[in-house]
Amino acid sequence: MARYEIGGGGVFFATRERGRRVREEIEQELARVSPRDGLAVSFKGVEGITVSFGDECIAKLIVARAAGDFDDRGLVIEDMNADVRETLEAVFLRRKMAVVALNDAGQPEILGEPAWMNVTLAAALELRSFRASDLADRLHITPQAANNRLKNLVSSGAVARERIVPSGGGKEFGYEVVVPAYA
Repeated sequence: MARYEIGGGGVFFATRERGRRVREEIEQELARVSPRDGLAVSFKGVEGITVSFGDECIAKLIVARAAGDFDDRGLVIEDMNADVRETLEAVFLRRKMAVVALNDAGQPEILGEPAWMNVTLAAALELRSFRASDLADRLHITPQAANNRLKNLVSSGAVARERIVPSGGGKEFGYEVVVPAYA
């Protein structure tokens, strides 16, 4: 997994303009990452961020992923102190979206909403490589519910998806966990 360190340019990050510039740098790094691999965005050394920076930088990156940009690559946020974590959590709760983050113990968790994402993430981590029907079976939910949850997991950065053509034809996706230590 490749890494991008936000902290190289200072200890406090503010403004939408700066968030846009950093997001564009992250997008360039994601473009260099191979499909089914991922990028860890590190906040090491960053003491704080504003809501406007977090929204413009990280939230808009997740919005683009939900629209299909780089959805074949993983994305994980790491090395956040309590202040950065709290600000990003507020951004994601307000937008009703989520991102995968590594906690202090290096374990993946979901920042943001919806609440069921952590259960879904845990099931995906156990499966590692799977189809929607596998996730549905693991969680005892319908395949449609699994597909809806997988859309959120893909945009959050936990899993990458790849279109596969089943033997009978049609459209189907395969999913693979791209969180470090689980990929």
